[in-house]
Formats: sequence, structure tokens, C-alpha cells
Amino acid sequence: MATFFYHFAWFDAAILTAIVALVLASIFGEGKA
Repeated sequence: MATFFYHFAWFDAAILTAIVALVLASIFGEGKA
């Protein structure tokens, strides 16, 4: 169970990082335009 939670936390962190990266890219892209 602990291992499953650990992997889920890693997967969730990866998704959050990807979302933040996309949002920042969108903001900086609009700022440069």
C-alpha cells in the first residue's frame, strides 16, 4: 500500500509539473507577443 501511494505521489507530481510548465509557457508566450 505504501509503495502504491509512493508511485501515485510521483505520478501526481509529474502531472502537476507538466501543467505548471504549460501554464508558464502560455503566460510567457502571450507576454512576448
